[in-house]
Amino acid sequence: MAARGRHRRYQPNRINRASLTVTAGGAGMALPLIGAGAAQAADVDTWNKVAACESTSRWHVNTGNGYYGGLQFAQSTWEAYGGARYAARADLATKDQQIAVAEKVLDGQGPGAWPECSERAGLTRGGDTPGIRPAGTTTKAAKTSVQDVQPQTTPQSRAGKAEMYTVVHGDTLSGIAEERKVRGGWRGLYAANRKAIGPDPDLILPGQRLALRGKAPAASPGTGQPATTPKTSPGKTSSARETADRDETSTTGRSLVSPVSSPTGTPYRKAGSSWSKGYHTGVDFPVATGTSVKSVGAGQVVSAGWAGSFGYQVVIRHSDGRYTQYAHLSAISVKAGQSVGAGQRIGRSGSTGNSTGPHLHFEVRTGPGFGADIDPVAYLRAGGVRI
Repeated sequence: MAARGRHRRYQPNRINRASLTVTAGGAGMALPLIGAGAAQAADVDTWNKVAACESTSRWHVNTGNGYYGGLQFAQSTWEAYGGARYAARADLATKDQQIAVAEKVLDGQGPGAWPECSERAGLTRGGDTPGIRPAGTTTKAAKTSVQDVQPQTTPQSRAGKAEMYTVVHGDTLSGIAEERKVRGGWRGLYAANRKAIGPDPDLILPGQRLALRGKAPAASPGTGQPATTPKTSPGKTSSARETADRDETSTTGRSLVSPVSSPTGTPYRKAGSSWSKGYHTGVDFPVATGTSVKSVGAGQVVSAGWAGSFGYQVVIRHSDGRYTQYAHLSAISVKAGQSVGAGQRIGRSGSTGNSTGPHLHFEVRTGPGFGADIDPVAYLRAGGVRI
């Protein structure tokens, strides 16, 4: 259930894993557990954090792909744990009703029903009861720790003259950096706010306040880790620095990164009737649903969305004229026309389209469409990636 695009405001295809598909290796089935023992619970603040991670707090989201509501229930999960008494689907239920069903899922399956978001949100067994009223609607919204704030209503920092920004629903580091013209792009923004954001730059929450003009090269106090920003030459303007960084990323001999941290599976050009060209046009990386998928290099997104047998995919054009494709995704974090950097997350792996199980299908092409494939492993190795 962990599909959380955070490196772009536009998030068109938020398809997360359902709690009935939680296994150690990826997709699987798990039925409600019935047995003796004390009921488990979590307070509203914790459920808000899970929803912020799962769906960017969109309690009534419905992408049309079988996962609904702020906590991303599969329809089978919703019905198995009594959700139908409230609404036909989770996205049609109130926030309190969704939390009530989530409490039952937590009691039956534990925090592992939300494998990544539970850890990020601090969801554990034995928490406080949420204090909700699922049977009806309340006239006053409950106060939560993740509020839908507006940037202009939040006081600025009084420490020096630092320009501050308050995160709102749908924000991403790359989106903030682009709109506010932050020096060093999203990496500089993250480096300046590493202590506030934490170890995962993909996870920012509404209400967090970020310094837009901090000392990006300096280490964040108390982290013990040096902040990293793109290398630049003295005397260059901010825009010149960013241009130089993009050029360096796309042209140096070690400019590329692996799309996922995994060994390869089905190799390029493996013959078989399963593929329309008679052979495998890319290389597969067997990874669990929800694994972060990164752009292998700097470039521009030319398409992002549904692509038939490839399921949800992203295609990126790079400065060397090559195109990379990332297919069978469970979530997409970018949109067409967006510029991305090497290593930036563009989505989450999955098993959409014609797929036999969770994995990333990765191609390198000479053109944007199917049929222009070249050896993807050779391409990555030429860019310095060890596979």
